[in-house]
Amino acid sequence: MKEVVKSLESKSTQLESKVIQLESNDVQMKEKLTELEAKVQQQDSLLTSLLPEKNQRAAANGFDSSQATAVAINGLPSSCEDLKTIGHTLNGFHSVMGSARMESVYCDFTKLPGDEGFQKWIGYADVKSAPVYFYVQRNSSLSAFAKIPFDLALVNEGNAMNLASGIFTAPRNGIYFFSFAGHARLSASETYVSLGVFLYVNGHQTGTGYVTQASTPGEMWSPLTLQSTLNLKTGDQVWVQIVFMTLSTLFDNEYHYTHFTGFMLQEEIAASL
Repeated sequence: MKEVVKSLESKSTQLESKVIQLESNDVQMKEKLTELEAKVQQQDSLLTSLLPEKNQRAAANGFDSSQATAVAINGLPSSCEDLKTIGHTLNGFHSVMGSARMESVYCDFTKLPGDEGFQKWIGYADVKSAPVYFYVQRNSSLSAFAKIPFDLALVNEGNAMNLASGIFTAPRNGIYFFSFAGHARLSASETYVSLGVFLYVNGHQTGTGYVTQASTPGEMWSPLTLQSTLNLKTGDQVWVQIVFMTLSTLFDNEYHYTHFTGFMLQEEIAASL
């Protein structure tokens, strides 16, 4: 009986010890909980101080972070801000519409519109709605005061060059380059001989190629060249025409001495969209 009593007293003592330990653990947990609550209050206070500053920056830049959803804009995007507005989020190089041509910009969408580095202008993008270029030749001589027609088209991308009439019709607004080369045959003469051509745009002379020689003892040959860079509108017409011819011809045969070439350097893309 005594042994049973001692065993019960021992177990009671152990239980009291565990209760004391649990009470101690409870106190420690309450202390840690109080510490965590204090840290949460500090975080809340910090967020409260930061959010007004962010909202003020967004408002100053015309951007509402609570409404950062894609919306439609009028026309083509012309800036990184427009791209952000319609939903672009990936940083990188983008094409935007300039006043007349496509432009390339770098957009950093981690920044707000108005922040330094949000948009960096790179340059003009060489964009054409369609290629335009031609290279034509003659295979016979010409001795008439007239537009110079052609017989062969080695290339005529865009079909803007008419061989029979010799007239190029600009299919789009833009900057075009033209080059003409011929071979003048000058007859023998005691006075002077000459051959001259004009480059016409819509009937207005814009350039001249001319060769002349005084008192030629025998037949002579001379190259004739003309180059020009022109700003053309859709429908403008360009051609080369013989306007001076004294005892001379624009010589040609199967070796093709007469050449006319042209191509669009830069398109005013805004007018084509």
